[in-house]
Amino acid sequence: MNTDWFELNVAAVASVAELTLCLAILSYLLSLPNKDREAKLFTGIFFLLCLFYADDVFYNFVIYMPFRRVIIVVGNIILCFSNLLFVWFAYQCGGNPFRRESTWALLVLSLILALTLLLSDIGTRNIYLALAFSLCVAWVVGIYTRKARRVEQELGRPTPTSKMLRGFQKWAIIDFLIWTTALYFHVARLLEYLPFTLWYYVAHSLGFIQITYSTIVFLNYTQQRTSFQAKVVGLVLCPLLIILALTPFLLRQLIVDLPNFGSVNHRMSAAFLWLIPITTLTVLAGLPRLLRSNLLNPLNQILDGVRQVDAGNLGVQVPVLVNDEVGLLAQQFNRMTNSLQRYSSEMETLVAERTAQLQQTLDTLKATQAQLIQKEKMASLGELTAGIAHEIQNPLNFVNNFSDVSVELVEELKEEAQAGRTTHVLALADDLSQNLQHITQNGQRASNIVRGMLEHSRTPSSERRPTNLNALADEYLKLAYHGMRVQDPDFSVQLCTQFDDDSTSVVVSPQDIGRVLLNLYNNAFYAVRQKQQQQVTGFEPQVMVSTQVDQGTIVLLVKDNGTGIPKNIMDKIYQPFFTTKPTGQGTGLGLSLSYDIVTKAHGGDMRVVSHEGEGTEFVIQLPLF
Repeated sequence: MNTDWFELNVAAVASVAELTLCLAILSYLLSLPNKDREAKLFTGIFFLLCLFYADDVFYNFVIYMPFRRVIIVVGNIILCFSNLLFVWFAYQCGGNPFRRESTWALLVLSLILALTLLLSDIGTRNIYLALAFSLCVAWVVGIYTRKARRVEQELGRPTPTSKMLRGFQKWAIIDFLIWTTALYFHVARLLEYLPFTLWYYVAHSLGFIQITYSTIVFLNYTQQRTSFQAKVVGLVLCPLLIILALTPFLLRQLIVDLPNFGSVNHRMSAAFLWLIPITTLTVLAGLPRLLRSNLLNPLNQILDGVRQVDAGNLGVQVPVLVNDEVGLLAQQFNRMTNSLQRYSSEMETLVAERTAQLQQTLDTLKATQAQLIQKEKMASLGELTAGIAHEIQNPLNFVNNFSDVSVELVEELKEEAQAGRTTHVLALADDLSQNLQHITQNGQRASNIVRGMLEHSRTPSSERRPTNLNALADEYLKLAYHGMRVQDPDFSVQLCTQFDDDSTSVVVSPQDIGRVLLNLYNNAFYAVRQKQQQQVTGFEPQVMVSTQVDQGTIVLLVKDNGTGIPKNIMDKIYQPFFTTKPTGQGTGLGLSLSYDIVTKAHGGDMRVVSHEGEGTEFVIQLPLF
C-alpha cells in the first residue's frame, strides 16, 4: 500500500465518527415531509456540517501538502457559509422581529469573512477566521437571548417557542466554546506550543455535544412533526459514536512509547474506521426494528384502541404482546375499557329509570298546569262576569226606577183624566213619554252589552279581525274596574285614558287581547289598592291607559302609580306559576299567558318598566297588520 500522500490516524477516526453522525441526522432531516422554513434552514446547516467533516476527514488522511492546502481553503469556505447560515437560522427561528437588522448583520458578516479569506498566510488566516467565527456565534447567542426574552415578556410566562430559543441559545454557546478552543489551538500552534490531547479531547467532545444537543432541541421544540423512534435511535447512536471517536485517543496515549508505534497506530485506526460504519449501520438497521416490535407496535395498538374508545366502542380490547411496562399498560387499558363498558351499561339503566321518572313527573306537571290554566281562565271569567253584571245592573236600575215612576204616572193620569183636567193629563203624558224613552235607551244599552259578550264568546280565540283597540281597551278598563268595585265597594281609582285617533283599527284576536288587558288592569288595580292600604300620605291611586301609532306598530301603555315590582323578581314575572299575591288570590299564570299571547300568537312585544314604591308601566307593541 502506497502511503506517500495519506496515512491512517486517530484524528481521522474522530472526523469519520462526526461525519457519520451528521450524515445520519441529515438523512433523517431530508426524510421529513412538508418541511417549514426552520426545518429547511436546519437541514441546510447539517448539509454544510457534513461537507465540513468530509473535508476534515480528507485533511486528516492526506499528508501531501499541496492537497492539504486546497482542503484547508475548501474547509474555510464551507465554514464561512455554515456560519452565515447559522446566523440566518437564528434570526428566522420562531419568527423574525429584526428584519432590517438581520439584513445588515448578514451583509457585514459576509464582508468580514470574505476579507478574512483573502489573507495569504494560512496560520494568520486561521486565527482571524476563528476570531470572526467566535464573534459571529457570540452575536447569535445575543439574538436568541433577545428573542426568548421578548416572547416571555409578551406572554408573561415561558412557552414552547421561548424554550426552543433558550435551547438553541445553549447550542450557540457550545459552538462559541468550540471556536474559542480553535482560536487557542491556532494561537498555540503559531507559538509552537500545543498539547496533542487537549485539542482533540476538547474540540471533538464539544463537537459531538453540539451536534447531539442541537438535534434534540429541534426534535422536541420546533413545530415540525418529528418521530419518537428517531429520538431513541439518535440517543443510542450518539453515545456509541462518541465512545468510538474518543477511545482511539486514549489508546494512543498507551501505545505511544511502543517501538512499533506507527504500525500499531495504523492498525488501530483502520479497525476503528471499519467499526464506526458497521456500528452505525447496525444501530440504524437493527434498533428501529427492535423498537417497532417491542415498543412502537404495542403502543400503536393501544393508541388505536384509544381512538376506538373515543369513537364510542367501549368493548375494544388490545392484545398484550410484551411482558413489560408497555404490556402492563395494555392490560390496564383492557381493564379500563371493561370498567367503562360496565359503567356505561349501568348508566344506561340508570338513565332509563330516571327518564321514566322524569316522564312521569312531566306528565303530572302538564296535568297540574292544565288545571291551573283552567283555574286562571275561570278566575278571569269570574272577574269578567262581575264587571259585566255591574255594567248591566246600571241600565237595569234605570229601567226599574223609571218603570216604577211610570206606574205612578199612569195612576195620576187616570185620576186627572177622570177629573177632566186636560192640561194635567197632557203634562203627565209627556213625563210618561220621557220615562219610556229612558227605559228604551237603558234597555238598549243592556242589550248591546249582552250582544257584545255573545259575539266575543262565539269568536274563536285564534281568529283575528280588524279591531278598534281604543274601544277594546276602554271597554275592558271599565269592566275590570267595575269587577274590582264588586269585590271591594270602597275601592276608588282615577282612570286616565289617552287614545291616539290614528290607532282606530288593528288586526288581532279581540278575546285574547281582552284577556291580556284584563290581566294588566287587574294587576294595576291590585298594586294601587295595596299602596292605598299602606296609607301613604298624599297618595291618589291612578291608572293610565294610552295608545300610540309608531312606525307600523301600535303601542299600548298601561301605567299605575302603585307599589311597583322589586328588582330581585323582575326576571321572574313572566315565569309560569310565579306570583307575589297571597295564596288563593293568584295562580301566577296571568302575565305568563299574556306574554305568550302578545309575543307568540300576535308577533308583538311586551316589556315592563318598574320602580319599587313608585309604580309599574307595561308596554305592549303590536303590528298594525
